[in-house]
Amino acid sequence: MARAKTEEISDRIDALQGMILEGEPKTLCLIFARQQWGVSRAQGYRLLKRAWTQIKADVDETGIDRQELLAWSIQTLMAAAAQAKQQKNPGAVVTYIKQLDWMTGSIQ
Repeated sequence: MARAKTEEISDRIDALQGMILEGEPKTLCLIFARQQWGVSRAQGYRLLKRAWTQIKADVDETGIDRQELLAWSIQTLMAAAAQAKQQKNPGAVVTYIKQLDWMTGSIQ
């Protein structure tokens, strides 16, 4: 198979970045890359790594204070959990609490 050109590689990285931002797991992104572009497993991982690096660079470029963003996210999730509890929606409460646990590092 011929090597991909720089523009093709850039398009592939952008596609994987979009999948990551949509919440697709790494495994599905890798499967997509291998099936769609016929790349090896190692090359798929390299493309994923470059997509993650691009996402990190984009976030760093915005100048967002991560602690401030985390504090805001926690406050928003706590408010949503309280509202779900008030509306007697235990499924939503569990979901919000699970997300809080994940964000604060309680769940690995």
